[in-house]
Amino acid sequence: MKQRVALFLVCAMLGAATAARAQDDPVEITPYAFLGSNASGGVGGAVRWPLPGPLSVELETSVRRAQVAPFSANVSLLFDFPEVGRVTPYVATGIGIDQYVTALQAPSGEVIAQSGTAVAVNAGGGARFRGGETWGVRSDARWFNGIGRQAPERWRLYNGVTFAPQGR
Repeated sequence: MKQRVALFLVCAMLGAATAARAQDDPVEITPYAFLGSNASGGVGGAVRWPLPGPLSVELETSVRRAQVAPFSANVSLLFDFPEVGRVTPYVATGIGIDQYVTALQAPSGEVIAQSGTAVAVNAGGGARFRGGETWGVRSDARWFNGIGRQAPERWRLYNGVTFAPQGR
């Protein structure tokens, strides 16, 4: 139930923010697939809004496959380096929520999976490869660290196709 509510809230925020933007702003939408630490993989989506200068804000959410608590959502600040040809490298840092699972050993010796949700920070970077005026490809590597005693640290590498409906 909590997962559905969180997913609904993220979708509502994405929709409201996209509708509020001016028509000439190059909002970028990136559906992606990823591989991560602990043999986790999954799918997600990111929406990036440019700010003045080389900065932009990104809201992204993902679902990890084959885990009891697979959901995460983050808001990040991205800094774009100058474009070289059709490639724009960037660095990113942000904060979000991350569901996780830990294994606990009961006094009987039985291993019990316990799920939790934590605030997590992230840092990393990547590159956007412009394919045309309205599309491109993006690769991103991020480190996530949950805040809390049992919250895990993890890595994620994703690749996606970027769409900029208003053009670049």
